[in-house]
Amino acid sequence: MTSPTLDDDLIVLAPARPRPADGWQRTEDGVEFETWHTVRGTVCSLAFTSSERLTACLGPDQPWVALPVGALRHLLGEAGVSDIVVDPPAVPSRGEREDHREEGEAARG
Repeated sequence: MTSPTLDDDLIVLAPARPRPADGWQRTEDGVEFETWHTVRGTVCSLAFTSSERLTACLGPDQPWVALPVGALRHLLGEAGVSDIVVDPPAVPSRGEREDHREEGEAARG
């Protein structure tokens, strides 16, 4: 459910964690975007238009990465995640989150 009014160049904050290289399968550092299951049962990603909104929803210790909406759509789309929920008021508990570990590869840099 990506908002159609969001310009692909708009910078958003996406919940993500660092994924360090392991020297074997992953030779470069990257990130892992966090994903959630919607009430419809689909997998989605979250994006926030400000750090204040991200912190209010996920807390001050939530790691994130800033990138254009278009890049987030592309990276998540490669992993089969087509829905991006922007500025949600609340999120499911951590037990309902799902990790897509490979889509963050191209977000290095």
